[in-house]
Amino acid sequence: MDCFKRIEDSSFEKMKSKSLKYRNFISEISSWLLIFLFMYTAVSKLIDWEGTRSALYNQVFPVWMADILLFLIPAVELFLVIFLFSPSIRRYGFLFSIFVMASFTIYVGLVLTGIFGRIPCSCGGVISELSWMEHLIFNLVFLGIAVFGYWSVYRNDQ
Repeated sequence: MDCFKRIEDSSFEKMKSKSLKYRNFISEISSWLLIFLFMYTAVSKLIDWEGTRSALYNQVFPVWMADILLFLIPAVELFLVIFLFSPSIRRYGFLFSIFVMASFTIYVGLVLTGIFGRIPCSCGGVISELSWMEHLIFNLVFLGIAVFGYWSVYRNDQ
């Protein structure tokens, strides 16, 4: 009987170890995809500062909000890169990424509904080549990556 117990414990530990490695892999891949996204978008906004500025001024929100967002969005994106890069605080990076991606996704969804009465110009960089529907799908994919990454880190912490 004791022999069976050791075999069960050994099998359970192997399974648990594989599951932990799988979740670590998911966490790493998810964080690197989000790091690449946020680094790319922050740097492209900073490089094309005037383009970003005029794009924000063409949005549906007031000019004072565009002035704040002009500085805030790249700073938040770089902040997220730091959080996602460090395994000790990655969990918070995923949480903040979920919030940011959900906010962007809701905004794109609202634009698509026509609630604002007009469709403002799109984002900068390669993403500007996407239609608003493609942008919504793109955001949903990265929102899913952030959720999946958070889930993997959360499960590893338990």
